[in-house]
Amino acid sequence: TAVSTRTYWAQIAATDGDKEIGALVAGPRKLLAKWEALDADKRVQQRATLHANALVALRDVGLDNKTTDLHNDTIGLVRQDRRATLFKRLFPKPLSKVVSMALESQLGVTRTLLIQVSHADTPLSLKKAHEQPLTDALTAGDAAIKQREAVKAANVQLALRIQALREEANNILLSVEGQLKTIAGQRRLPVGYVNAFFPESKKSSGGKKAAPAPLPIPVAPPAPLGT
Repeated sequence: TAVSTRTYWAQIAATDGDKEIGALVAGPRKLLAKWEALDADKRVQQRATLHANALVALRDVGLDNKTTDLHNDTIGLVRQDRRATLFKRLFPKPLSKVVSMALESQLGVTRTLLIQVSHADTPLSLKKAHEQPLTDALTAGDAAIKQREAVKAANVQLALRIQALREEANNILLSVEGQLKTIAGQRRLPVGYVNAFFPESKKSSGGKKAAPAPLPIPVAPPAPLGT
């Protein structure tokens, strides 16, 4: 994490006046800057994901309402006769099945419904009352789905960036550890000297110092957006 990286860097930077140790600061410092910038991007993407999901849910409800309005007016015109030609043409499937669909699926049904609403045999009153509202709801729903897809693609890219930085962090910190071991050997310093720069690393059961633990991804990649 950014905190872990900061710890390693702080330990190195705390070695005042030691130019050889100070030269090792550059890599972790750049790594920390990258990690903090990526963490900020992650928060932005989390908000975008929440917004996209909420918008799809809102558009889904809006389309359900417009479809239900048309259904209720149609059933009124045919005097509750669900076998009437007009009703069967507009609603070949029960309303409950249509409105229970996910937005992406329901948009296809709405396109077909609009074709039927515009049919010459559809009463003008139904056309005037429902054709434009259904068209607007369809347009809004399409836009919400496209926005959600864009966010999903951005989530994938963010996950790839996180993985790439994780690998870079591991390489940098392992390199720093190796250089510290070399310095410690040249100066005949105890093993604890190198360990002090990696306070979060755990010793193996055999008593030997384990290699620095791989940095975890800051957070798990955003969960796939719902349909």
